[in-house]
Amino acid sequence: MGTSTEAATTTEAPTSTAPSTTPPLTAPLTTSPPDPAACIAALPLDLKIGQTLMVGVSGDGLDAARPAVTEGRVGGVILMTWPDSSDPAVLLDLRSSGPLPLLVAVDEEGGEVQRLRSLGVLPSARAQADTMSVAEVEALIAEHARSVAALGIDVVFAPVADVAPLDGPGPIGDRTFSDDPAIVTAFAAATARGWMSAGILPVLKHFPGHGSASGDTHDAPAQTPSLDILRARDLVPYQQLAGSGVGVMVGHLDVPGLTDGAPASVSPAAISGLLRSELGYGDALVFSDALGMEAIVSRYGLGDAAARSIAAGADVALFVSPQDIDEVARAIETAVAEGRLPLARLDQAVDHILRAKGIDPCRV
Repeated sequence: MGTSTEAATTTEAPTSTAPSTTPPLTAPLTTSPPDPAACIAALPLDLKIGQTLMVGVSGDGLDAARPAVTEGRVGGVILMTWPDSSDPAVLLDLRSSGPLPLLVAVDEEGGEVQRLRSLGVLPSARAQADTMSVAEVEALIAEHARSVAALGIDVVFAPVADVAPLDGPGPIGDRTFSDDPAIVTAFAAATARGWMSAGILPVLKHFPGHGSASGDTHDAPAQTPSLDILRARDLVPYQQLAGSGVGVMVGHLDVPGLTDGAPASVSPAAISGLLRSELGYGDALVFSDALGMEAIVSRYGLGDAAARSIAAGADVALFVSPQDIDEVARAIETAVAEGRLPLARLDQAVDHILRAKGIDPCRV
């Protein structure tokens, strides 16, 4: 449009000496940074539940879990086997096929409990402690960890931090480094450093201590010595390694004076109380032991146990069959709806999981 003559000939206004209250046009806009807790709270409930579930798969049967991964119904897998014929490219593809990356875990202690023997055989924990120095064990694990990380594995359920009993091998046998808590602590710390050097999260097990338990939780309910005795021996490695960046697996162990007859893996006193609050693992990533063990299924349904474990303070419910994913997810959703699993606890678990995955919840 043209400029009018009247507008062009208007008298110039006198200059004011009063300070301007109008901010300059170049002033930066101020906005509050996103609140991660609010971003997690806003995520869909089914996605949050899925993040807490880790299911067992075989290296040559990864496609069994693919539909659940793609749909976001599961947040992690644990490799139960890894045959020589397994294709690493399939695992790497599976990791990124869902709405959020998977956590991929494996049992890789050495000795009888090692799934990745094709990458090199590790001695048992007891053999390591008996024949090698702490520095040699750390170097051994660090070298092995580089090969494990190349497969796309982020989490290793090792080292075993259980302290063997003084009067025999106990239910864990040579999976323990020693019957001396100081030796267990030193070798567990070295093993953890070796795994972390390759960017893998080591997970101490089996809290609060399976070494002197009355039996093997795979086969039946098992009881530990009293809490006072655990404090003097079995809890020492956990006390010493608090704040080191490790995760923790909680065993299905009844602890007199702590869990009131329930397994520790579903006990708020054991996980939220003793482990997180007292021992200092407040923000650690915490896993249940596999929920298909007899110590659990003799008392609870699988889904009920998963919901109880997360409500008690665990972040990830571990079980074996992909066929159970929907059952477990429905049980957790029901527990949320009925208030047995507070949303705040579920959100805290998701926060710990996303931190471990390196994911900003406000960018999901």
